[in-house]
Amino acid sequence: MVCWRLYHRTENCIGNSFHKYGVLVGTYPVIVLAISIAGSCVLGVGLLNLTVETDIEKVYTPPNSQASQDRSLLQDIFPDSSGSDFNSYSSINANIFGSVIFRRKDSSNLLSLDNIEEIQTIYNSIITNVLGNGRDYFYLCAVQNSSCAVDGEIIFTNNFVQLLQRGRLTFPVLETHHIESVFGDVVVANGILVSAKLIKLTLNLRHDTKAYREDSKSWEAAFMSFMKNVSSYSLDVTFAHSTSLDDELSKNIKGDIVLVSVTFTLMIIYATLVTTSCDPILDRQNLGRAGVLATGLSILASFGLGSACGVEFVSIAGVMPFLILGIGIDDMFILLAGLANAPLKDTIPNRVGDMMRTSGVAVTITSFTDIFAFGIGALSVFPGVRNFCIYTGLAVFFCYINFVTFFVACVAINERRMSDQRHSFTCRRIRLKDEMSGESALNRFCCGGRVPSSKEDLESVIERNPGKLLSKFVTLLPVKIITLVCFSVYLGVSIYGVTNFKQGFDITNLVADDSYFYEYSTLNQRYFTQRIPVSFVLTQPLRYSDTRTISAISTLVNNITSDESMNNQLQINWFSSYRSSAFFNGSSEAQFVTNLKAFLLLHPQFRTDILFEDTREAIRASRIYALTNDLKDSTEQGELMQRMRQIATKSSLEVIAYSPPFIFYEQYVVIVWSTLKTVGMAVVAIFIITTLFMPSPLLILYVTATMAMIMTGIFGFMYFWNLTLSSITMIHIIMSLGFSVDFSAHICHAYMTVEGQTRDIKVKNALLRAGGPILNGSVSSLLGILMLIFSQSYIFQSFFKVMLLVILIGMGHALFFLPVVLSLIGPLDTLLPSSTSEKKPLNGNTFTGIQDKASLPTGFNNDAKRASDFIGSNVGVTV
Repeated sequence: MVCWRLYHRTENCIGNSFHKYGVLVGTYPVIVLAISIAGSCVLGVGLLNLTVETDIEKVYTPPNSQASQDRSLLQDIFPDSSGSDFNSYSSINANIFGSVIFRRKDSSNLLSLDNIEEIQTIYNSIITNVLGNGRDYFYLCAVQNSSCAVDGEIIFTNNFVQLLQRGRLTFPVLETHHIESVFGDVVVANGILVSAKLIKLTLNLRHDTKAYREDSKSWEAAFMSFMKNVSSYSLDVTFAHSTSLDDELSKNIKGDIVLVSVTFTLMIIYATLVTTSCDPILDRQNLGRAGVLATGLSILASFGLGSACGVEFVSIAGVMPFLILGIGIDDMFILLAGLANAPLKDTIPNRVGDMMRTSGVAVTITSFTDIFAFGIGALSVFPGVRNFCIYTGLAVFFCYINFVTFFVACVAINERRMSDQRHSFTCRRIRLKDEMSGESALNRFCCGGRVPSSKEDLESVIERNPGKLLSKFVTLLPVKIITLVCFSVYLGVSIYGVTNFKQGFDITNLVADDSYFYEYSTLNQRYFTQRIPVSFVLTQPLRYSDTRTISAISTLVNNITSDESMNNQLQINWFSSYRSSAFFNGSSEAQFVTNLKAFLLLHPQFRTDILFEDTREAIRASRIYALTNDLKDSTEQGELMQRMRQIATKSSLEVIAYSPPFIFYEQYVVIVWSTLKTVGMAVVAIFIITTLFMPSPLLILYVTATMAMIMTGIFGFMYFWNLTLSSITMIHIIMSLGFSVDFSAHICHAYMTVEGQTRDIKVKNALLRAGGPILNGSVSSLLGILMLIFSQSYIFQSFFKVMLLVILIGMGHALFFLPVVLSLIGPLDTLLPSSTSEKKPLNGNTFTGIQDKASLPTGFNNDAKRASDFIGSNVGVTV
């Protein structure tokens, strides 16, 4: 069933190439080391060109979307009127503003004169003392009816105070004012506002010219500084401005540096601990630190090259170092395991070559699958996903390059040190312990060493014991039964989670929980009605007095208001208001327009909704608005946008349905399709890579099935962890694809390269070879994300959750599920000779006998008894 001849031919071809390369590096390690360091440092210079992008629209929404195209078209039709006739619902771009939410410290009702007076005191202080480039709010405010446009200023009017005292505050409309956006956490009885625990004021700013935009932005910055110092005896004050989210993202990026630094320290400590030996010759701490350094150089090179190429740094890319640290240390353990299995009788270049023959191939498989997964992710329509995948794909690539150059060179240098019997710390020649019988115990411990005589001498307890322990019980029948039952339950629970997995994205999750914006946004979304004004723009010149036009507009309005998400009582419609007024005259188009202009003198709120022709009495374009119901779910918002566009498309008129939030709703529409497309392409690429390196149909099937099971588990348990599908978690999913293959590829490749006449024996040998590296690699990956527990950023928290799922689920499949499956229906080498006269180590290199001491490499010439013991221990389980 397995084409073993093809497999062996492929394995030998690739393995021989890696062996030759390893010999080359082992012969000239210093040159390779210097070139590797120089290359990374040169690439790192590109960091001087690093640019950071924190604009939410640019990072997390698809560029050139339908909403962005509609916005560009409408900007050409309707000029910015924030300096003369401002209406928040008619804005084409997001408004510039400063907003404040007030609530009592005891969370009681705010509807009292004392509370209103205290709010007005703070408000007066803001408009007087906050300056933007030396200009106060009265100079920079958006203008409506010749006054500053402040949403909520109605509470300071005498009429409001009188109605409050009489208990006649109607809600949600007070006289002609919609006040849902002003009062939050309300109690309404018979249409009368009885209680409101929150009041929101929004101070709108001008942005109709470049100068005003710059001054208004300056005012926002001053507003933030001022509000941080505002205090009140009875009120809690929460605030935000139009770019608060962007500013907080920049703040998060600066805070990430501390977490990265601590993580590097943890990885150095762990790598040192695993490679520590009490013998100064056998000690490999320097290799552990070299592995962390190789990873650091990879991160430097990736950021440098990406920046030099103009790839903007986005906040989500801040998790990349944590990911690469885990990948790099995992590669280190795989390479060290291959070195431990290399025969001691060989020269140093050959030992390095033997390490690359086995472990080099394994590292290449996992690195290439990760690189291709992120390469496919770089094709995403989301700039944030694309830039993250570019940076991370480059980092994985340079991590691979540095480990097969920098780290392998360090291995060769360390082998030379051991061969010369030099101290691991001082690099001075020292004597063997056997030659220091007359010395003190302390002196022998610190300054005496021994040469390696067995595989165990080259591995620490942490490296060798996991594989030994797993190989003893995984192949037991009760363990197999329990494993299959547990994974069946796991798969069932995962499938349930997948069927309930939802899409959605709350932009407030992008900032830390202790952020001022998080508090403001949470109150705003939880307690204030979220109605979205949707404009329907008639872009073509029409004869509005024509009965066919009147009928078409009426049909359009009916279709809009009959939608389940629209409030049929809340619409801003100049056409219907004009037709129901005494000014209406439809006898001719000229009379229609003449009377309409007279109508607008008394109803200035409609002036910005009609664009007249300059040369004749005709209307060039117009727009009407409808308000939605309270929509807070992202799925509902995306579906609303699609339905409104369908209504506009079906109209006999040329209509555009648009609202500024549509820019962000675009991702809700394309995220599922984009994720499935990316995952599908990545799976195909990974399948091809696996086929090239492991041309065994059965193994390919196992790797593919395992990847599917792991991904099912990740999707399913993301549901139980309250994570949704978004442009952020899409990144985690792409990352998971590569990792899901890494674990299974290691154990499958080990199974194919070890010997054994039965499946159980091959599984035991595979666990002896790969069990330790897989477990230690998993632990190192966990340490790589450990510090993210302390992050208050949703990006980091979600990354930690998904990575934890990937590591635990992947490790479980690699160390339990796959070994059990391989022990039951794994492929057996039909070309394996029945004779067992030749004893082979785990990498398949044949020993021809033990030569005398002089033939062993310098420093490795111990007695023949210990050398023969090494052969026996290096064989593992043989047939």
